[in-house]
Amino acid sequence: MIRIFRKIPCKLVYRSEYMTGIHAQNTHRSFDVMRFKKIRDQLIREKLIRHSHILKAPRITDEDLLLVHTREYLNSLRNPLTVGKILNLDYVNPWDEYILEYFRYVSGGTLLATEYALEHKTAVFNLGGGYHHAHPDRGEGFCLINDVAIAIRKMQALQKLNRSLIVDLDYHQGNGNLLYFQNDENIFTFSMHADNWNEVSNKTHNIDIELPAHTQDKLYLDVLTKELPGVFSIFSPDLVFYIAGSDPYIQDSLGDFDLTEKGMLERDKFVYQQIRKHEIPLVILGAGGYGPESWKIYFNFIKWVIKEG
Repeated sequence: MIRIFRKIPCKLVYRSEYMTGIHAQNTHRSFDVMRFKKIRDQLIREKLIRHSHILKAPRITDEDLLLVHTREYLNSLRNPLTVGKILNLDYVNPWDEYILEYFRYVSGGTLLATEYALEHKTAVFNLGGGYHHAHPDRGEGFCLINDVAIAIRKMQALQKLNRSLIVDLDYHQGNGNLLYFQNDENIFTFSMHADNWNEVSNKTHNIDIELPAHTQDKLYLDVLTKELPGVFSIFSPDLVFYIAGSDPYIQDSLGDFDLTEKGMLERDKFVYQQIRKHEIPLVILGAGGYGPESWKIYFNFIKWVIKEG
């Protein structure tokens, strides 16, 4: 039997090294390192993609890491105590270079997604990425490397990118990106988040919205649909990064916004449609999401884009 696959409106970035990542030991903070593979496998199982739709994430170079992070900080990541503190690791279980390799490949995936989205004027999903808490000289909140900042600086250095919009709907504030780009008005930062991080910036091109616990679908979507469209009337990005964290989901083991599965998909659909109607290249990153159900939120989004986007 000849199986015919239609052309899909997006690409995916992934590789097997994405499964060798963060092993937080406290169960209430469990990050399912298999979620990337679960998404890919389910997409293939439902015949929504084939392997040729998947771009293989490269390993990011030291030169690219140094575009954003200090050499001293990168050297400090050789210390297990430093890495263990950032990732909340159980010191009883020794770690090896695989953790740093995970961040290198996932960051390389974000860089590849950015290059591809710009070249082909399309949407690209990196099945990992979105480590928005990492600063030039330190990591925090499970984030060692700031993949979005690296991708922006790399493309700027190559003169392939000037103005970028970061739409961050992870449960937590993207404080690393907010502070890193606080003096760069070519980067617009938009974030809706809880009060876990609450950095303040006076930059013009920034919208930072703190929401209460138990926000639920209606209030969350009302705020999003009111605030996001106005960004495009005052700022014209060459590329959008969408940090599509699944931790606002009601079954997330860290977040308490209590959005339903339907509400999460409505969120993602609205962001995607707002960006693509302006024909802006788009990079989507999975970002935060904790517990065994987190993979389904990102999967639902990708499935909708493939079938209806």
